[in-house]
Amino acid sequence: MAWFLSIMPLRAVTAHAISYVSGEEEMEGFVASPSLAEGEFRPGILLIHDWTGLQDDARERAIQIAEELGYVCFAADVYGKGVRPSNPQECGVQAGLYRKDRSLFRQRLKDALEQLTKIPGCHPNQLAAIGYCFGGTGVLELARSGADLRGVVSFHGGLDSPTPEDGTHIRSKVLVLHGAEDPFVSQENLQAFVQEMRQWQVDWQMIQYGGAVHSFTKKEAGENAASGSAYHPQADRRSWAHMKAFFKEIFPHAEGGWSSLFDERSLTGWVQKNGTATYRVEDRCIVGKTSDGSPNSFLCSSRDYQDFELVYEVQVDEALNSGVQIRSRSLPAFNHGRVHGPQVEIASNGNAGWIYGEALGTGWLTEDREDETARGAFRNGAWNHFRILAQGNRIQTWVNDIPVADYQGDAESFKEGFIGLQVHGIARDQGPYEVRWRNLYLRALK
Repeated sequence: MAWFLSIMPLRAVTAHAISYVSGEEEMEGFVASPSLAEGEFRPGILLIHDWTGLQDDARERAIQIAEELGYVCFAADVYGKGVRPSNPQECGVQAGLYRKDRSLFRQRLKDALEQLTKIPGCHPNQLAAIGYCFGGTGVLELARSGADLRGVVSFHGGLDSPTPEDGTHIRSKVLVLHGAEDPFVSQENLQAFVQEMRQWQVDWQMIQYGGAVHSFTKKEAGENAASGSAYHPQADRRSWAHMKAFFKEIFPHAEGGWSSLFDERSLTGWVQKNGTATYRVEDRCIVGKTSDGSPNSFLCSSRDYQDFELVYEVQVDEALNSGVQIRSRSLPAFNHGRVHGPQVEIASNGNAGWIYGEALGTGWLTEDREDETARGAFRNGAWNHFRILAQGNRIQTWVNDIPVADYQGDAESFKEGFIGLQVHGIARDQGPYEVRWRNLYLRALK
């Protein structure tokens, strides 16, 4: 349908066709994505079509994933641009090419997975694949190729195990959603698949739906179960719910509007302000390192936030204190661009979690910092979990789930600004010291 060929708003979702290359073949896939700001990332789902090729049903599923779950979804094209079978005979020919040549099948899928990671807003380390029928077979082959996936979901896919030794390469969790009466999956093939999973100790599960045959999620399959392929509304609904529960397990931070602020590979969405400390990505962490004689340095989000909930983990050398700026500013008219605003302290001296007025001339915004339980919340030499809730004039903080600060500002309090990761300045001939952040997630509250 022509309307798929241009970008279109669907509530907070955009969808469009996209061309890419696999081998020497031009492919035309389809992207459905929530509207995300630069530097915000969500899980990426690779969707593999059934034997009819990339048609409307696959596109509609991609949009459903983006709308309901807020994930970035890429519906791949296995057959090639313009190759869209129009009858069962043509479908059989096309699908047969890839069933017979599993190496080619895997390469098509791996190239599509690589394309998914290039889509803005896709978290390249939070990936899963789902597939229907032919595509259900495909995602299992992708897992067997050793692809870096959190999980794969096969809807009424083929369950043969042509090379059982390939199961040793599976790195992802596996969910198989199977019609218990599917005549196209023999008991021999089903048992071979189960044996492969067991042999290589794969984290797998299979759910079978009574009364369901092949193609139970596809309305176009009709209602004649005697044909071997038929839509089954109950199995369709239940399998979708089982997929969502599986995603909640493999993407624990992705529910309810949470976005990652760090893709674990680059500093996309961040810009450094002030100071000469260095920031790098290492072991899926942002690492800030002091610079000899440098003033305070800040790695700042490229966009501003108002009301939000923010969580992150941090580890810091005991000789260094640091902090996270919230709702902060850097304005040319203010001290030549000096970063200023509320800072949630990171320190080993009992002040972790309390709020400091960075460059405001006020000192501590939370003056009463005597609570001994709160002062003992931070663990030296370990990863520490911080939570910040900023709503209106109120800022609350927790360190390792222990309440620390509850600050109520006035009408002039900072209500909007960027997030900033501070590396504190040090004198000459000191350090170097480092501070590390990981698992930075934010949920906007308005």
